[in-house]
Amino acid sequence: MAFSRTGIRRLLTLVASASLTTAAGATLPTQSWNGYHWQRTGPLAIQLGSNVGSAWGSYVAAAATEWSAANNIDFVQVRGTSPTSACNPVFGTVQVCNGNYGKNGWLGYATVYASGTVILEATVKLNDYYFAGGTYDTAAWRAQTACQEIGHTLGLAHNDTIRTDANKGTCMDYTNDPTGTRGTNGTLANLTPGASDFAALNVIYAHVDTTQLPQTRPSFRASDALSLGDDGPDAIQALPEPATWALFVAGFGGVGAMLRRRQADLRIA
Repeated sequence: MAFSRTGIRRLLTLVASASLTTAAGATLPTQSWNGYHWQRTGPLAIQLGSNVGSAWGSYVAAAATEWSAANNIDFVQVRGTSPTSACNPVFGTVQVCNGNYGKNGWLGYATVYASGTVILEATVKLNDYYFAGGTYDTAAWRAQTACQEIGHTLGLAHNDTIRTDANKGTCMDYTNDPTGTRGTNGTLANLTPGASDFAALNVIYAHVDTTQLPQTRPSFRASDALSLGDDGPDAIQALPEPATWALFVAGFGGVGAMLRRRQADLRIA
């Protein structure tokens, strides 16, 4: 489906206007990430493009299946269309990538691109720098990281950000032990979405909108895809996730460095 630049801007205006109308007066759950959400007139079938290698494929697929248990939300796993190193967003989709993004303090990083509070596209980066060996090179850390970052692309914030308290039994909870077997964070595993996450999504996606991106409809055809790439309209804002995995990574240069990075990301947006 071909759109002119003017047509794209008109689409964004309609999407944002519909959001302001339908969301008025709504009380969002604590776990909502600033009200960011995909619009829906019916069930959502969000394309999740996998640009990851074999070390990550099963974890991304499992997380997509787990989140698809939410009411009115399914992830449709498709071949990725974004170069792994850049992990550029693709309109109407979530693109998941892995790569060596360096010693920057985060295991995974989600970004949603939105007009107002309406999510139009999203990316997830999984940082191989910390998974090439050592503490985080385990099935449990890979499972929680993939699950948490994909959860953010639905508009969910963290369930809890204190990594030393007892596990909440959800991948959206910070922890020192995602398995719940080391005796440091209780006995619950933080590897998959929890009941609290699905309850929050039920509230976030309870209302029905007046418009929905064609790419997120169950009947969408791949030939109708629209990619904005790096030349997207100015109305789209890149919004880094509300907090990163930085607090997990030993040797990271402190919260100040994390904040400097986040500020830099906002300037780029």
